[in-house]
Amino acid sequence: MSYKKSQIQILKLKNKTYLPHQLHQLPKYFNTSTTDYFNHKGYIYISLSDILENNPYFNLQKFKDTLTFDKNMPQQYKLAK
Repeated sequence: MSYKKSQIQILKLKNKTYLPHQLHQLPKYFNTSTTDYFNHKGYIYISLSDILENNPYFNLQKFKDTLTFDKNMPQQYKLAK
């Protein structure tokens, strides 16, 4: 089961939810030895439980609402080619 918005997905594996991040968007607390994560299709998926443990003010609904893929962004936010 996954929440899909464009090509980026919030994945649910073995009763754990994983949220996608790009390399330049990784949270400050991210540590490869202590964080529950995996890489898939160019994104780093971090466990929701780890995110909530390190950031109690994290808003999952806001994260879902702002989750976009470049082709779905309004033209004003895209770089000129």
